[in-house]
Amino acid sequence: MIRNVATGSSTRRNAALGHVLVSSPRHFSVNAFSTWLDTHHLHTSHATTSTSRDRNTLACSLWVPGNQRFSSTRFSRQQRTDGSEESKLPRFLRRQQAQLKPSTHPASHPDNGLKAKSTTAQPRTPITHRSRHYDPSTAVPKTEVRLLEPHVLSARLKKLCDAGKLDDAVYMLKNAPLDSQNTPVWNTLIWEGLKAKRYQLAYQLFVDMKRRGFSPTTRTFQTFFGGLSRIEDWTIHPKQLTNARSLYDAYQRHVASIKRHDPDDPELTTNPLSGYIRILGSAGQYQEIFDVYYAMDKEGPQAPNEFIFTAMFQAIAAAKDDVKEGGAKVAADARLLWTQMTKASKKAPGFSIDSYTIVAALNALSGGNDIDHEMAFQITSQYFGLIPNKTTSLPGTIPLQPESFAAILRLCNQTKRYATCSQFLQQVKRRPEAVGGVSILDRAHMEEILKANQALGEAGLAYHALETLEWMLRQEITGSNGPKIRPALSTYNLVMQACWRGADWNSATRTFDLMTGYHSHDFMDGAVTKAPRLDQRGAGRNLPPNAEFMSFMLRAALATRNRADMRQALRIVDYLGFEELVHKRGNVQNESNKIVRNRAFFASKLAAAIVDTVKFVLEEDGKFAKPADAKSWKALAKQAQSEPVTKVDKSAAPSKGKPSVKKERLPSKR
Repeated sequence: MIRNVATGSSTRRNAALGHVLVSSPRHFSVNAFSTWLDTHHLHTSHATTSTSRDRNTLACSLWVPGNQRFSSTRFSRQQRTDGSEESKLPRFLRRQQAQLKPSTHPASHPDNGLKAKSTTAQPRTPITHRSRHYDPSTAVPKTEVRLLEPHVLSARLKKLCDAGKLDDAVYMLKNAPLDSQNTPVWNTLIWEGLKAKRYQLAYQLFVDMKRRGFSPTTRTFQTFFGGLSRIEDWTIHPKQLTNARSLYDAYQRHVASIKRHDPDDPELTTNPLSGYIRILGSAGQYQEIFDVYYAMDKEGPQAPNEFIFTAMFQAIAAAKDDVKEGGAKVAADARLLWTQMTKASKKAPGFSIDSYTIVAALNALSGGNDIDHEMAFQITSQYFGLIPNKTTSLPGTIPLQPESFAAILRLCNQTKRYATCSQFLQQVKRRPEAVGGVSILDRAHMEEILKANQALGEAGLAYHALETLEWMLRQEITGSNGPKIRPALSTYNLVMQACWRGADWNSATRTFDLMTGYHSHDFMDGAVTKAPRLDQRGAGRNLPPNAEFMSFMLRAALATRNRADMRQALRIVDYLGFEELVHKRGNVQNESNKIVRNRAFFASKLAAAIVDTVKFVLEEDGKFAKPADAKSWKALAKQAQSEPVTKVDKSAAPSKGKPSVKKERLPSKR
């Protein structure tokens, strides 16, 4: 319907135009045509413009004599171009231009009888914001996109790995934008995989990093070798040893590429090789260790430094079982390495021999012959100032550290110079704190002293062991070492072992009191207390005895050949409970082979000691014991005989994991 109406109106307009122009050409009126054009063809916005135009000029441009056709009734192309240039711009640009133009209020047409509005600018009110600390000049537009930076991505990956979501971190890195990835970010995730013992995943990440176009740096190889060097048993990780060798070849190519481009590049360092050398030592590849060492440069940045020599000493000491000669071969090679290291330290200005290198060298030299031992003690005197057979020490060139003193004491025990241990201990007690005094002493040092005293076997062994134990307890309270020197269960076991070897029951009971908090006097003959007293101490100061401790105590009572001491020891064992002593276990998941073997061994020793002690006390029809005590001790001996005792079959024990065990019953002694 609308289309019909539009068609009819157009037909009427054309008929009117034909009536004006054709039917009466002689009576053509310009004014009439102009009025018709304004009414039917021009937009309202052009009405004013068309009326102000010269109508004679418009008529001449439209009418051509002798031609019945008319020119266009619209504006010319030149007029459209000049008048509508702005209308060709996109709408959003026209809006921006309109906003930039000053807002004016044009006056109204004089014919409409309205007055023009005032164009006087009104004072603007200040714009207020919800926060008074908001500064619009520093505000960032909301449409601005912040790109993900590598350090932000690395922090997110570490946060996921700390939460135990390593696989999620790998997925995040592989799907992150390429601009946010770089080699340090991949190094971070590789290290997290190595820490989680996902060694194959870490190597796969290394391969993926290269596939994505990120070249490994020296730090990448150092990270990887450092992580793989934490593997303790390489027999169950043969694939990782192959990966380590592949990484070493890649590192050699990396170093050769750097040398071609810039021989003075800081990336040229031998630090990654120290981790690889320790890997070879742990894996027992003794000859391959020296192959890597001799493949290094003699001078320059790729020459061996203090880190390489420290790793060499550690590696050959760990791989001594790989050579037939054993410790003698290791000590001879350590002597050669020490000579080469001292020469290299004089040539290189930044090369300095530190305590870590000396400790590794002492451990390697301790398994050699007398020449190697003399060289080890010369090193100790030169660098730490500890001189054998002297009452005072010298300052030395390096301050004495706890790790260094522990290595020196182990050297004394391994070389069977037990008296030197006590001499060095007295020298350290007299040294000033600046060069390593009494404050560096800890429990491990004192246990080495106790082992040396037992090996000496001098008179008063138990008394000196108890004196050492009491000094440790006093030093814990008054000294600056504090908890470091607090005796542990292993310390009390060594002291009780000394009491057994010295047949000193008084020292044994005193050690029992200091360890457990019980009063051993309450277990003697004629004690009036119904229940033994127990002193309440701080956390970790009352230690419950185990089978090892009580087996030493029972054998100490047997060594005295005094039935009163034996009866006191049996009352203690009966009160504590044989079942509790034998089957007392700690964290089973974290038990090593040594702990499992020791517990089984000393459980059998305790059972045998109980049977021997009961047999000795109940001699001559039990006239040396009360009937009630005799009855309970017979039951205790019967329990010890019938209790299945776990014995370790060392020949069948695997190299890693829990050893195979077998259960037997103790033979009955009658």
